[in-house]
Amino acid sequence: MSNIYWPVYKNLEAGVLNLSYSIHIDDNQLNVYSSQISDLILRASAEIESISKELYKLNGGTKTTKIRYDTDALEHLNSLWKLEQKVALISSANCFQTIKELKPFVKNETSTFHGQPTYTWNNSYQNLKHDRANSLQFGNLKYLFDIMSALFILNLYYKNDVISLYNDGGGINFPLNMGSDIFSVKFHKWFLYDQNLNYGKKDFFDECLYYMHYTEGTIENIKEAYKKDLNGMKESFLRYPATTEYLQNNTIADVVDEDFMKNILGRDDYLNLCLRNMENQSEAAKYYQWQAFINKNEF
Repeated sequence: MSNIYWPVYKNLEAGVLNLSYSIHIDDNQLNVYSSQISDLILRASAEIESISKELYKLNGGTKTTKIRYDTDALEHLNSLWKLEQKVALISSANCFQTIKELKPFVKNETSTFHGQPTYTWNNSYQNLKHDRANSLQFGNLKYLFDIMSALFILNLYYKNDVISLYNDGGGINFPLNMGSDIFSVKFHKWFLYDQNLNYGKKDFFDECLYYMHYTEGTIENIKEAYKKDLNGMKESFLRYPATTEYLQNNTIADVVDEDFMKNILGRDDYLNLCLRNMENQSEAAKYYQWQAFINKNEF
């Protein structure tokens, strides 16, 4: 899907970068406010309203009219993708804030309108929208980075890009900034699958906007190679002295699986059996291919 929102986002980024040449953006400057900053926040807010509602409709939202971007769209998307845990990293060389990890979909500010928890940037937006003359302080740099990081994340979900990594099993060539000049993503690199090819997740998986995974073709090749090697293991298993001894007093099991062979042979002989029957899996490993996907809470 072409992302009609991305060019607008990049234009807003250009406005933020322009500010960074006029203001030394560090912890001491985050409360600096101006009409220019307020304008960027309001423009970003309009984009969030539009893109969140469209994502809602594209991803199973049931309302067809009067969709509210916050209580309907973003709540729905959060339930699907754990948005509240997703991190955008400030990576621009012009930014010197201490806090580089932003979680813009955490409701950690009290709304000045209804007194309930809300997103920091949403509190800024509502104040600037409804009472701008008395809310100039809400047009500050901190709120600007909060709302821009939220818009960055929603744009990535809307783009829904699948990044081909080819044989780059270390994920070295993944573009961490995903086209942004201000932010980068947390990227979950592959580190293991279990014997059933279930994906291994590190503790910070839910914070990552992208993760890497075998291609579907690679998974099918692994399954086929494993099947061939398992058949070879079964043939070798039947020739082991421990198996011959077992068969003197027992009939062979209907299912000769890994657990059965392990119980008959013991740990050491079973490991030797595995090592001698990995030819097809070793060959398949030469051709592993990888892709990176937006993290939609699929594991």
